[in-house]
Amino acid sequence: MKRTIEQWTNCNPETMARDQSDNAKQFAFEDARADILELAAENKRIRRVMQIIAYPRRGTHEEGYEIMDMAKLIQTAFTAEYLDS
Repeated sequence: MKRTIEQWTNCNPETMARDQSDNAKQFAFEDARADILELAAENKRIRRVMQIIAYPRRGTHEEGYEIMDMAKLIQTAFTAEYLDS
């Protein structure tokens, strides 16, 4: 992400709109756009993994998954470090 969650949490949109230069506002919008697109892509990836686990399609190998198979699927999609962050 272009900015950390802490940076977005601590920013004050009213202050930014009032006190920042036009260039600073443009950079903030560019960062926001990039971060939103990154978060949307990650959300889509997580939903895809959860859909495979929760609603396997008939006739696919996922249909016969046991709990350890599901854990392996999640491990291939996400590292422990990633899930810890």
